[in-house]
Amino acid sequence: MDTTDGDDFPPVYESGEDYDKAGDAKQQAADLKASGDWEGALAKYTEAVLAAPPSALLYANRAYALLQLGRHSAAERDCDLALKENPDSAKALRMRGKARKELGKYELALKDLAASQQIDFDEGTVEDLKFLTEKHLETEKADAEKRKQGKERLRKRAEEIKKAKEEAKREAKQAKSRGQAAGMGGMPGGMPPGMADMMNDPEFLAGMQNPKIQAAFQELMSGPGGPMGLMQNPAKLQELMADPEVGPFLQKLMGKFGGMGGAGGMPGSPGGGPPSGGNDDGDDIPDMPDISEVD
Repeated sequence: MDTTDGDDFPPVYESGEDYDKAGDAKQQAADLKASGDWEGALAKYTEAVLAAPPSALLYANRAYALLQLGRHSAAERDCDLALKENPDSAKALRMRGKARKELGKYELALKDLAASQQIDFDEGTVEDLKFLTEKHLETEKADAEKRKQGKERLRKRAEEIKKAKEEAKREAKQAKSRGQAAGMGGMPGGMPPGMADMMNDPEFLAGMQNPKIQAAFQELMSGPGGPMGLMQNPAKLQELMADPEVGPFLQKLMGKFGGMGGAGGMPGSPGGGPPSGGNDDGDDIPDMPDISEVD
């Protein structure tokens, strides 16, 4: 593949109408081309171009000579001039396609050669078309892979953003729960040891998402004596423990604090009821005399 020629472009027609001179020059160029003298042929083609208004075929023939000399950019330019004169010139399309192939302009070359074959089929162009078609398929495959990789990057990025949002939402929710729990009546003096640690307990924070539990806990914290004061109010404790949502949560909470500071069981639970009515020995009461001993 050659991307630069390193040569100046040959001159183009400016003025003049010496058709006889142009005709003689074209004939001489054809003879030189037949003998393989491409430099001589190029010179004569240029002489013909300058002598009279050139046809599309004359520019295409000079482009062919330029191709043989490796001057691909100049050949492409001459084909452009030819196609301005005749957009359907099969030879100009073919020469430009071959020039563009050497310049690495594979997609443009494929388009030119395919168009030239539709106008005038040329057996010698088949191999060029095969090469360019393979390049086209390689390009399509590479582009498809790039698109696939681009979509994969976008998918992964979307997942990362989603996870980051979910994590931020989760952290914000936990922070809100901690803030609400910490602000519920402050930290009263009757608070059991370790209550501050509960603010970071996952199970505790999960339970605090329930508005009913949250309200009960706030009432518990703000009441006289804090959590310990509840033990002095069996009726209230019984009411809370009977609630199907609050009761299990409070039971776990009290379990973590060892029964709220070791207080005797809860009402309605083992060890929490009144003392049994069992008989004592009563050694301080004198024995009643047997009735048979009474006079």
